[in-house]
Amino acid sequence: MKSFMETVLELKDIQFSYENQTVLEAINLSLKRGEFLGLVGPNGSGKSTLLKIALGSLRPDRGEVCLFGQSLRQFRDWSRLGYVSQKATSFNLGFPATVWEVVASGLYGKLGLFRRLNKKHGRLVDEVIEKVGLTAYARRNIGRLSGGQQQRAFIARALVSEPELLILDEPTVGVDAHSAEQFYQLLSHLNREQGLSLILVTHDVGAVTTYIDRVACLNRCIHFHGDSAAFVAQQQAILSTAYGHEVQVVGHDH
Repeated sequence: MKSFMETVLELKDIQFSYENQTVLEAINLSLKRGEFLGLVGPNGSGKSTLLKIALGSLRPDRGEVCLFGQSLRQFRDWSRLGYVSQKATSFNLGFPATVWEVVASGLYGKLGLFRRLNKKHGRLVDEVIEKVGLTAYARRNIGRLSGGQQQRAFIARALVSEPELLILDEPTVGVDAHSAEQFYQLLSHLNREQGLSLILVTHDVGAVTTYIDRVACLNRCIHFHGDSAAFVAQQQAILSTAYGHEVQVVGHDH
């Protein structure tokens, strides 16, 4: 049985530059099993770059990444991670595929592109579609869904491979406020009821202080990394320093 104190992601002394421009400096960040971490910071602060380094698509100039206690250089079990990017870059909505087919495509990395899905796989696809509340839309073309529904489908696609860590990069961009609220509630349910470890990159500081138990504030370096209660207690000072100007935080009603 795995300990809930296991570190699922650790970034050690990460530094990264694009040409001569330093983007990340002395980044030390960790996520324990079962934690929900919100990563906030202004545009250009290095959030998406940090995710790319954590996922192995960029190599840092200095430092080390560990996944589930193993150096990224040796890590191979990528099915343990799920990733949801911004909708505009994650899927071609003009492609003639149903929600069911989009979600099922999340199994190909685990099974291989040319292996046929069996009944067990089909049941798993049905289960995750139900989990995100899209059973009634399973046979509908993905392009006919609302922005919020599409994002639920993308989450289901990430969940179908049964990951232990789910990483989301600003997934509510372009989604209306009501759909975004439902989206955060879904993530909170997955974290609290099923123990899924989560990292959410977002500009929505109100969501961070409402639904998320750990917060990291980034702008080139880490300005804060701790529990959400401590963040809330000093958020104006933290955000003003990180953003370079005073920030007004808008909360969320449950």
